[in-house]
Amino acid sequence: MKRLILTFLFVCCSFVAKAQMAQFQALYIYNFAKNIGWPSEDASKDFVITVIGDNDLSAELNKLAATKSIGARKVIVKESATTSGIQKSDVVFLGESKAGQISSLMSAQEGNKNLIVSGKKGLCAQGAGISFVSEGGKLKFEISNKNISKRGLQVSQKLITLGTEVD
Repeated sequence: MKRLILTFLFVCCSFVAKAQMAQFQALYIYNFAKNIGWPSEDASKDFVITVIGDNDLSAELNKLAATKSIGARKVIVKESATTSGIQKSDVVFLGESKAGQISSLMSAQEGNKNLIVSGKKGLCAQGAGISFVSEGGKLKFEISNKNISKRGLQVSQKLITLGTEVD
């Protein structure tokens, strides 16, 4: 009985930790978006965030989208199971479970002016602009100004200093 209770508590704590991580990632992504210089020709369009492989993050981003905007742009959150067939998106988030699809994502999004954010450390080396990193239970991020600039976007110096800059 004791073992069953401990297992139940462990599962509950894991669920809460995962939900909290999604909340933090959603807030980070929203703040990333606020600190990027977006093309002026998109100013009148909806701000689209596509999430690949992370339903918890999608749910949290939808909660934020209900009350927040990026400048004057309404935030729309879309979900995708794969990297193929993604329509015009300002931010594309690749979940940790889909990290193996980074190459196909980069190919599919070539030429698009968008921010690629990954849920796995080290994906800036493969083209992502920002990669989440969990260190000591804290959420941090790697940022590649070079990768973001290649996609036709400008990143604020403030955002670069908050993360760990990588090439």
